[in-house]
Amino acid sequence: MNTRYFTSRLLALMLAALLVFSCAAAEETEIPSGVVDNFVQSEIEKQQSASDATAFEAGAAAGEYYADFTFGGVQTLSGITTTLSLYANLPKYAKPVSAVLRLSYTASDLILTDISSLTYYMNGTPFGSSKIVARSDGAQTVLYVSVPVELLTTGYNLLEILSYVRLTDDEGCRDDYNGANWVKIADTTCLRIYYEISDDADELYMYPYPFISLMNPDGAESVVAVSDAADEAELTAAMMLMAGMGNSLSAENAMTLCRLSDAKSENVLYVGLKKNTPEYLLSLLTQSVPATGALVQRATDGDTSYLLIVAEEEAALSEAAALLSDTSRVAQLHTSQTYVSVGEAQQYALASETSGLTLAGQYTIKDISGNGISFSGPFTQKMTIYLPVAKDYVLSSESRFSFDIRYSENLDFDRSLVTFYWGTNIPLYSHKLTKEGATGETLTFSVPADAIGEAGSSITVVFDLEIKDLDCTVRSMNTPWAYIAANSSLYLPAGENTTLNLANLPAPFQRASRMNNVVMILSDDATQTELTLAGRIMAMLGAGSTPYGLLKVIRAENFQAAAYGNSNLIVVGLSDRNSVLKQINPYLHFQYTDDMTSLAESTKLVMTTDYAHEASALQLMKSPYNETMALLTASAATEAGLQNLMARLSTEKNRWSLGKEALVVDSYGGASSYQFTVSTALTQNAEKPSFADVIVQNREPMTLLLVGMGCMVVLLLAAVLLLVRIHHRRKYDDK
Repeated sequence: MNTRYFTSRLLALMLAALLVFSCAAAEETEIPSGVVDNFVQSEIEKQQSASDATAFEAGAAAGEYYADFTFGGVQTLSGITTTLSLYANLPKYAKPVSAVLRLSYTASDLILTDISSLTYYMNGTPFGSSKIVARSDGAQTVLYVSVPVELLTTGYNLLEILSYVRLTDDEGCRDDYNGANWVKIADTTCLRIYYEISDDADELYMYPYPFISLMNPDGAESVVAVSDAADEAELTAAMMLMAGMGNSLSAENAMTLCRLSDAKSENVLYVGLKKNTPEYLLSLLTQSVPATGALVQRATDGDTSYLLIVAEEEAALSEAAALLSDTSRVAQLHTSQTYVSVGEAQQYALASETSGLTLAGQYTIKDISGNGISFSGPFTQKMTIYLPVAKDYVLSSESRFSFDIRYSENLDFDRSLVTFYWGTNIPLYSHKLTKEGATGETLTFSVPADAIGEAGSSITVVFDLEIKDLDCTVRSMNTPWAYIAANSSLYLPAGENTTLNLANLPAPFQRASRMNNVVMILSDDATQTELTLAGRIMAMLGAGSTPYGLLKVIRAENFQAAAYGNSNLIVVGLSDRNSVLKQINPYLHFQYTDDMTSLAESTKLVMTTDYAHEASALQLMKSPYNETMALLTASAATEAGLQNLMARLSTEKNRWSLGKEALVVDSYGGASSYQFTVSTALTQNAEKPSFADVIVQNREPMTLLLVGMGCMVVLLLAAVLLLVRIHHRRKYDDK
């Protein structure tokens, strides 16, 4: 009885203790009302993110093709709403099969996570949202978000990340003025797209694949090869191909130009005369080489993929290179082989000159964007218009702009205006918005004197749309508004940048998107380093160009001032191997010693013996043979010096830092720029107009001048007659 009693009491005490403990635990982990779904959703998100993370890595581990697209650095989203954009270009040969966004970020720990979010769009369509996680320890949050593959298209795809970040839950605008509502997107964030190679990837319309591709963006796994004879016609065609490659290469150029015997790659683009082409390559051709014109054919031999350009006549090689460097012509080649005839390039060049939309000519907004341009929302609204002009385009004094605009009538017209910039930071014109002009007005302006000659390829339009008593807005983002009509016109005749500065390259070697009468001079028996350096320089100068300019490559032994002195010259090579370097040595900014084995002493740079021997130089100056032409030299006394210079010129980041008239690169890759003249500009080769021509060209101001002078003569005669009359009257009165 006692045992049973004590046992029951003990069980009761244990149950009571358990109940008290459970209640206490429940109080500590009490889930607030209304957020149970958030906890459940969080687990679902974790599971989904884990699944997407597996998808992100699994394909790479399995050896599938994929491409990563990144922002290129840390990005910061600040304010209540901000949009971050990332472009992903899918070439024709890449068929997307899946895509995953890996998003790494940190966020301010002051934000309200319950109402702050990130939303993801692909080509304007939303495909996911997630709450922002703010960690007090500063650790990164990593999300994996699957992107519906049906949203991806061939060509450019736009990924947008829209942030909505709040510090307070009221309807006021304090968050717009508080710098604490930020989300920092890490540089490890990327959009990974898995893809398959198209079945017709071996057809010519896929060029420059596989020589430049998503797997090989810098061309490191490809070579452009000429025959071992390295005929000048072969070298010219190869340089045209390298110039064309400059339009497709990534921020780094690792492509090699060499003789066929030195070609060690799985992707070989060969250009050669039939007489110089080895039999094992000729045996890969399924069509015969024509007596006139050239054969262009894709072929494979084991693991090596070839694109073969073979011809009997020299001129046909350049015709084939021009064909492959013209994207509009390549797009028509749905075949693995084609023939090209001599003279086709000239026909296409003439056709492009007479087309409706010519470079540096007359445009409308409709020509450029397809329709008018809208600006929505209060405060500063900005839009950049990218112009279809040459990469070397500079503003001319004859340029004119005419914009037809209209805007909402509820603006604070005391504070609202529109400003136009050349590029992003050179102001061209500002106009105060008015009540009278809201229904439509035309703004016409020319180029300010200090902007003439400025390089660029875009114009930025900034509307400041202010509303009375409105300090900020988080609602009704579509009002106020402004609109630029589609018939707004831009007259952009080609100016000419004659200032010789490395920062202005590719000018003057490229003009109006064409190679500008360029002759490249190589050593008689150029080494692989010399050839590759020359090829990468040509890719740098050819970026943004079409293949219809004048370009020729010659050996130093064949250089004659009478024949080539009236061209823009590029001299590349080792100082003691390229004989033209010795000829022009007295004219160089940094000259070489008499034996051409090291740089000589200079007023700009005191050098030790070893430094002078190992350094390389890139120099730009007037041609000693013609003051209207330019001379560019890339040289060194050693192979290692040429390689250091090549490494410097092979990355876009380093090329952007080019400046002044000379660049010296030391043996450790360090570089310094030097200016030798106050300002060097090419002499304009124009005949002095006759007096009659001056009168005809300036007939309106001349007419006004003559009328003004006539009026002055009449007034002068009247004054003289008046004085004479007064004088006679005084004499008469004196009598």
